[in-house]
Amino acid sequence: MSQTFKVEHSLDLLLVLLFAPSHKRKGCEPIEGITRLQKLIFLLNQGKGPNSLAEIAKEYDYKADKMGPYTDSLREDLDVLISFGLVGTERLRYLISDDKDDPDYDVDDSDYKQKVKRKRVESQKFFLTEKGKEAGEELWDSLSSKDRDALREFKAFFCSLTLRQLLIFVYDKFPQFTVKSEIKKQLGL
Repeated sequence: MSQTFKVEHSLDLLLVLLFAPSHKRKGCEPIEGITRLQKLIFLLNQGKGPNSLAEIAKEYDYKADKMGPYTDSLREDLDVLISFGLVGTERLRYLISDDKDDPDYDVDDSDYKQKVKRKRVESQKFFLTEKGKEAGEELWDSLSSKDRDALREFKAFFCSLTLRQLLIFVYDKFPQFTVKSEIKKQLGL
C-alpha cells in the first residue's frame, strides 16, 4: 500500500515552496536568503498565495522585528528539514548598497563607489536535496492544479523581485509589521 502525502503542516509547506517552479519555469529552484524565505512564507500567511497554503502558513506566528515580519518557527522548521537531510544550504556572500536601485550603480567610477554605502552580507541559499526533491514532488502532486498554478505564479513573481523590492512590497502592504524595523529609512519608507 502506497503512502499518500498531503501538504498539512508547516514543514510540508517549506518543502512544497522549495519544490515549486519560479521565474525560470523549472522545479526545485532554491530560495536565496533567510529574509526572502521569511517574507515569502509571511506573504502566504497573509493570504497572498493559494488559500489552502495560507491556512497552513498561519501556523507561523509573525511579529514585527528589525527586518519587518519575522518568526522564529521558520528557522526551527528549516533546522528540522536540514537535520532530516531534506533541505540543504549553501553559503552566499555579496555586497549590498543603499543605492542598489540607482541606474548608475554598476558604473565603474571610483568617486561614485566611494559615495555609495556598501556592506558585505553573508546569507544562505536553501535548496532541496535529492531526498527532499522526492518528498517535495509527492507534496506538489497532492496539490490541486489550481493551487499548483497559484503557487507557481506566487513564487515566480516574488522570486523575480530584488530583495529590496520584496521588502518594499511587504513594508508597504503590511506597515503594522514594520514598527520595529531598522531598515525602513534605507528602503525610502
